[in-house]
Amino acid sequence: MAFAPQEQFRVLYLNAGNELLCDEVASIGSVSAVHIYPREVLKRCLELGATAIIVAHNHPSGRLVASRSDRIMTRKLVEAATALGVAVHDHILIAREGSLSFRRKGFL
Repeated sequence: MAFAPQEQFRVLYLNAGNELLCDEVASIGSVSAVHIYPREVLKRCLELGATAIIVAHNHPSGRLVASRSDRIMTRKLVEAATALGVAVHDHILIAREGSLSFRRKGFL
């Protein structure tokens, strides 16, 4: 994902034992943005019986900085997931410079 030409949003769907059920690209965007719809991510959680997710997206620019829109989107996803009893363990930002954990940065 670090060298992909456009932004991608991936979701790792986990069971109650935090075992991987499925790893999917939920959305592919442009060189500077990707749109994600919490409803679609959570619909897939229900289909798979997932109780937790880890999400990740990349920045093709190579910059390892979580934008304001990244943080807002993550907050909306967490709020919707919480209402359905789905835990969001982390949101990982991936860039050529490395990776950034939203949980470790205190964004979750």
